[in-house]
Amino acid sequence: MMTEGMGQATDLTRQAVSAGCEMVVAVGGDGTVNEVVNGLLQDGAPSSADPALGIIPLGSGCDLARSLRIPKDGTAAIQHLENAETRRLDVGRVDFVNLEGRKQSRHFINIADLGAGGLVVQKASRAPWILGPRPNYAWGILTAAAVYRARRVKLSVDDGPTTELPIRNTIIANGRYFGRGFLAAPDAEMDDGLFDIVTVGDFGTFEGMWHVPKLRWGKHLGLKKVGHSRGRRVHVTTDEDVLLEMDGDLVGTLPATFEILPGAVKVKVS
Repeated sequence: MMTEGMGQATDLTRQAVSAGCEMVVAVGGDGTVNEVVNGLLQDGAPSSADPALGIIPLGSGCDLARSLRIPKDGTAAIQHLENAETRRLDVGRVDFVNLEGRKQSRHFINIADLGAGGLVVQKASRAPWILGPRPNYAWGILTAAAVYRARRVKLSVDDGPTTELPIRNTIIANGRYFGRGFLAAPDAEMDDGLFDIVTVGDFGTFEGMWHVPKLRWGKHLGLKKVGHSRGRRVHVTTDEDVLLEMDGDLVGTLPATFEILPGAVKVKVS
């Protein structure tokens, strides 16, 4: 069924779960998959029916499919779905402040990004028409690198000591890719029960733009101003305005708490 607005895929998925469907197939990009995942989970846990998630990547951003090596071609993706094995993958749960200023909980399966990532989503959707009708994330990343200044955040992993630092991005990764192919977390595994947490520090404008290709190819983790750790729970606060995007959709702001839910969904994968 074709969705007609944001959130409808979540409602349709819940209807499918109630009807006893054994599999729900998300046909679209990361945002569509995100909505389906939120429909599959009830209060952070699989429903008693526990159907599998299938993915046919046809959207503007299909970074989860890249991590799972699902073919981008529609026909090949359908054939893959017919022969794919089922694996349990982790999901992230986030408590945050939505764009209307209210507290909200939501799940993501690929990547959540604090800071410049929200601006990237905005810029990508407003890219010059000559770059094509779909959101252009390369344009978004380059323009955000040019104009975004670092914000000071306080970050704690697994309820450990709080670290205060200036960041351009805090990437909470379950999958590996974001922004249509940028390799944000090259070592992330989607079934290890851990987030890969990547902090991109206080790069200057030209310094940040210079290092964008390293982010593209996953070579940024060795940079002096980039941090990398792993954990099950991440709490981030700030006194500044810091945007939050999940699976390619701008959803809210800090403060936010991220918690990994091991093996929360069954997914058809290679």
